[in-house]
Formats: sequence, C-alpha cells, structure tokens
Amino acid sequence: GVGTLVAAEQFETLRAATVEDISGILDLIRPLEQKGTLIKRSREQLELEIHKFYIITRDREVIACVALYNTDDPNTVELACLAVNPQYRGGNRGDKLLKHVAQVAYTQGKSRLLVLTTQTTQWFRERGFVKASVDELPANKKSLYNYQRNSQVLFKQLP
Repeated sequence: GVGTLVAAEQFETLRAATVEDISGILDLIRPLEQKGTLIKRSREQLELEIHKFYIITRDREVIACVALYNTDDPNTVELACLAVNPQYRGGNRGDKLLKHVAQVAYTQGKSRLLVLTTQTTQWFRERGFVKASVDELPANKKSLYNYQRNSQVLFKQLP
C-alpha cells in the first residue's frame, strides 16, 4: 500500500561514529574484508580509531561508513574504509560520505584527499580524484604500502 511514515527521529542520519556503532561497522565491512576489498580491522583497532569514522544509519542500523586518517603531510588526509551496504547502494550514500569527509578535511585545513583503492578506481576518478604514483604518497603511507594488494593511489584537491 501507500502510506506516510511519521518518526520522532530522522530516518537516515550521517554522523560521527561512536563505540556503540562498532558492531554495526564490523557487520558492514567484514564481507568486504573477506573478499580482500578492504584491509582487515580488528575490533580492538576499531575501538581505538572509532573517532576517525563517520557513518550513515537507517533505523539505527549502520548502512554506510568511511574513515579519515591523518598522514605525515599536514595538507593531506586519507579517506579509507568507504563501504555501503549492498541493499542501499542506489541512494548516493557513498557520495554523501565523500562530500562530508571532504568538508571535514577542508575545515581542518587540509587541501588534499588521498585514497588507496583496489576495486573502485573509476568511482573515485568520476568524483575528481586523479591517479598518482606510490612515490607521491606521504612518508607514513609509502612505508606501509602493500605492493601485493597493488592499490591505486588517487588524490583529490579540496576547494
């Protein structure tokens, strides 16, 4: 049927993640970790890094996430762990998260976003990211670069 939904709180919310969201984030990213799309993160690592994550929730369920990590370059921040539940991929949620973290980074005085990706190079390129070489990575990212994963290095200038 056709009807109207009335709710006391927003149906879908983009916000900073909290410790209470860790299980939901793990549920979202585990299948991607198992396929090798995302690097593995332990519960303990997520607990330590939860302040770096932003999520979209729908009916209190985590349906999308992204993280921002500082680099050795004071002008560059890394966008990582971008994931959207497959049931919700049609609603531009990845774009919303990208726009949000770009704004967060910009307000922190950053001028560039970095992403390392093995699967979604085209998606990022369509959103203004430009391919770069491993040599262009900030020192802390270059020293940790995993040549077996063969991630593409992409940068985006912030406004």
